[in-house]
Parts: sequence; structure tokens; C-alpha cells
Amino acid sequence: MIFAVGSVRSERPEAQQPINLVVRTDHGAVSLLVDEVGDVVEVDDGDFERPPETLQGDLRTLIRGAYKRDDRLLLILETENALRFPDSQDTH
Repeated sequence: MIFAVGSVRSERPEAQQPINLVVRTDHGAVSLLVDEVGDVVEVDDGDFERPPETLQGDLRTLIRGAYKRDDRLLLILETENALRFPDSQDTH
């Protein structure tokens, strides 16, 4: 499953309540707490770009790539890596 991360904010408006987005994984259901759920959009596979080499460390493992839209950049969340618990990470 692919999730697009829109704009990233440091704070949610006080009147806006977060939303639980439930994701089914091989290990069971997991809830992600998100600020909002937007529209479903169609993207062209040719517009996909891998993360730049300058994106390093833990953040690089969380972002699969991006689609450039006219009005925004859609970052594609690497769901399995984002949901990996510290004690279940590979040791090799």
C-alpha cells in the first residue's frame, strides 16, 4: 500500500482533531495518527522520482520517492519501514 505524505507541519491547528488511519500489515492492523486525509489522486508512473542522494539516514528509509504535482510534492511513505518496530529490525 502506498501513502502520500503531503505538506509537513510542525503543529496542527488547535481546532483540528487528528485522524486514525488504520493500515493492515502482515503483523496485524496498525493505526497511524495523521493530521488529515486528502483526495485520492492519479499519478503518472513516469513522474516518479527516487529520493535524492542528499536525503540520508533514517529519513531516507522512510521515503520511497516522490511525485511532482503542479501545486505540491507528494512524498511516498515506505510503509513497511515506517511501521517496523525497533526490536523487529534486521540485524544484518
